[in-house]
Amino acid sequence: TRRTAGAMLSASAFEKFRFTGGRAVAAASVSRKREGSPLTPPQPPRARAKPDDEVSDDPSVRQHPYIAPAPARWRERYAPTCEACEAARVPCMHHPEVSLKLLIIGHNPSEHSWGSGWSYSNPSNNFWKLLAKGRIVPEDWTVEDCPRLPGDLGIGFTDAGTVPGNDANAYNRATMKKWRSDLYARLRGHVARCADASGDEDAPVGHRSSMSIASRHGPDVVAFSGKRQYAQLFDAVPSRVDAGRQPP
Repeated sequence: TRRTAGAMLSASAFEKFRFTGGRAVAAASVSRKREGSPLTPPQPPRARAKPDDEVSDDPSVRQHPYIAPAPARWRERYAPTCEACEAARVPCMHHPEVSLKLLIIGHNPSEHSWGSGWSYSNPSNNFWKLLAKGRIVPEDWTVEDCPRLPGDLGIGFTDAGTVPGNDANAYNRATMKKWRSDLYARLRGHVARCADASGDEDAPVGHRSSMSIASRHGPDVVAFSGKRQYAQLFDAVPSRVDAGRQPP
């Protein structure tokens, strides 16, 4: 298949995602509106979003991206979110989810990210500096441009756990196994929504979790920003995980 799943990549492996210097066309997402920003106002829906009961009645397929309860602002980012939906903390139906080039999976949101709504926003985290240095994003982009990435660059964000916390080691194996089940349900939901938005007639309702659907509508690459959350996906946690592309 054309999709490469389960990959944890080093910076050098992101060559295909490098920003080449062309103007990034914004997709009505929320971001800092600095002078010269190409952001545009929210746009009307590009496609009719299907009602919940048309997406899936399978509890192992989450119907919507996860959105943290108020006053937190963190949310999964598989597609752009218009300003109104971001402020209302509701799923944005104005921008249907489409297949991503890259999905980055973190461990769980930090307390800072939970409040800001932007992944890896803690000032001590060098994630965004590394993305810019590696030319994955334009060099002047920062954490505040996080909402732009799905629409502008085809890069999405989620985490293994959807609870705030700054100490990854505080979550034991039992907790990680629960997170694993929920993560898979959220990922299946994303693939299902991509299939629906594309009008894929070979993806009948109720069969969204099949591998054939994932191969057509899942991300090109799934990258884990840390080894721990990747290792915890296995029934037997490996004693060693090397950075870079993982075996299938």
